[in-house]
Amino acid sequence: MTKGPKSADEIKNRLNGDAFSIMPQLKKLKDMDVIVQEKDIYKLSDIGKIIGEKILPLTELLQVFEGNDNYWSTHDRRPIPEPLMNKLHMLGKCKLDEPDLDHLFEFPEDLKEMVFRSERIRSFYSFFCPECPTIQATCAKNGAKVDLILDEKIYDRLKKDFEDTYGSLLENNVSLYIYRGKIKPSSFIISDEFMMLKLFGKEGQFDHRKIMSFNKSAIEWGNELADYYIGLSEKVN
Repeated sequence: MTKGPKSADEIKNRLNGDAFSIMPQLKKLKDMDVIVQEKDIYKLSDIGKIIGEKILPLTELLQVFEGNDNYWSTHDRRPIPEPLMNKLHMLGKCKLDEPDLDHLFEFPEDLKEMVFRSERIRSFYSFFCPECPTIQATCAKNGAKVDLILDEKIYDRLKKDFEDTYGSLLENNVSLYIYRGKIKPSSFIISDEFMMLKLFGKEGQFDHRKIMSFNKSAIEWGNELADYYIGLSEKVN
């Protein structure tokens, strides 16, 4: 009902319940003046709207930590700016992805397909991923708008040791940025379909595991994170 009035049938279908279990609960909410009934339509009262605004972010925030709370508690969260920490609930249900030990530094095949069909890719790397710049250049060549933010040391290595790849990025109009800050995530990727985030451990140790979310609100959150780091970086081209 936070997204608008609903009929009794719509509420039952949404909650996967039956009339015997749902109707008594609706009556309790009516008696508490949390919801208002108009014929067969139920909507939130003014008090109900206030409660809904407070409860929804909390419910969504709990989904963020469900099944991966140990990751958030053992990793350095400082790279996430305070305004985005306050909106962490936007990530919704997250997946903690652990890569195959035989392919630790390879770009995941399942994500590669989604990246190649995206119209916009935004990435940040604090470590060198040999395959990633070529993927970024290919996406840009296929018409995607690509932002690539690199830690200064990673940028220098790419430019010096991988001249052909570096040239391909420039030729295909990949927007390159150099980040010189000390506080940084391990990496992140924002595509049209997913948001991926890797953080360093609290002692600065590298961790191959990553947080994944496929929610639209998570992608919006990720784009805000990309904007934040682009704002702190130097544009190369």
